[in-house]
Amino acid sequence: MSEMFVVKKDIEEMKDITLRGVNKELYEQFTVHAKKHGLSAGDAFDSIVMIDKQPWRRHFSRHRPPLYGKAPEIIRDLEKLVVSKKDLISAGENTMFLFSTINELTFEEDVDAPTLVKHVRLIRRCETKFLGDIPKIIQQGIIRKRPAYTHPSNKDQLKDITIRNVSIQLYDEFVSNAKDNGTTTGEYFSKILAHAITFFDISEIISALGEREVLVVREEEELFVSKKDLEVLGERGLIIYGIPKIEFAKDIGQELFLKTVIKIIKCDQVILPANIPRLIVLSRAIQCKETKIA
Repeated sequence: MSEMFVVKKDIEEMKDITLRGVNKELYEQFTVHAKKHGLSAGDAFDSIVMIDKQPWRRHFSRHRPPLYGKAPEIIRDLEKLVVSKKDLISAGENTMFLFSTINELTFEEDVDAPTLVKHVRLIRRCETKFLGDIPKIIQQGIIRKRPAYTHPSNKDQLKDITIRNVSIQLYDEFVSNAKDNGTTTGEYFSKILAHAITFFDISEIISALGEREVLVVREEEELFVSKKDLEVLGERGLIIYGIPKIEFAKDIGQELFLKTVIKIIKCDQVILPANIPRLIVLSRAIQCKETKIA
């Protein structure tokens, strides 16, 4: 059983719950992940609600292993910050930063794409401005956005579910959050699932990479990847997730593709250069609806 997703609880603190109108497709994926980690539906429910609920995030962060790479230097909770190239490189050749919850985060014009890729792990919950010429794919990969979720209106795509042995404390907090968000418990749980399943899908890939740094680009409408985009990644790998249409430039060579593109996951349409071998396509593009050779 994976301790990464387990919430410790006493038997007298548990109850069975019923949620109505849950996204059927997301719930099926949720049960697959639960079984993969050897968890009951109740333990898995508690775990993803714990991730979503702020008071439990600190607990989760303390008990999970790092997803990838070395631990970054974290800079957070500032009103305003301007970062220069010197700021990034003077901290050391192998130092990476994570910027979080900064109202105005500005990278000066001298901060180029290679420096950004090498020294910035992630930017989250920041209003960010790049004064230099930073490729779109780099910005999309470094700035983390919570994926949007639209609840199905078709009742055939919804189902009522019963989950046994759920933490009463977590369930009460979950119900309170659903009310605060003006949604039913079924819709709110579906929204949490949409975020959690993305996290689980990506983390399973990343956890196998050891200390290699990766750039994760996800939840964009459309993406074009040029040869220059991949070259600027250096030693950092690329994971692309949940994009309706992604096209790779025809001049991207096989060696560069193999070096940089780790996985393409759950994308609707993937257009690849003709020089990428078919078996490599099948290995790197997983759960994608359509792959085409340009």
